Amino acid sequence: MVIVLLTLFTLRLPGTFTLLFLLVDLALLLSLLGVIKTSAALTHASGYATFAFVAVGVYLFLHGLTTATGGRALPLGRPLLH
Repeated sequence: MVIVLLTLFTLRLPGTFTLLFLLVDLALLLSLLGVIKTSAALTHASGYATFAFVAVGVYLFLHGLTTATGGRALPLGRPLLH
């Protein structure tokens, strides 16, 4: 529930942050459903969603790394709410 609330709070941040939290929400939901329904397919889908949010997290890390060392900022997208 806390992660879903954090996702709502990121709607005013650049879109990449919202995407990150949406993928975390998706991974947790798929993992929960995979355990409840004992479905290997849902558990594998949860793993793919985890790889996706890690990739977005690495992109955000690289954005911070390049801007902190004087490089150009990576595009993070527009906020969903203005």
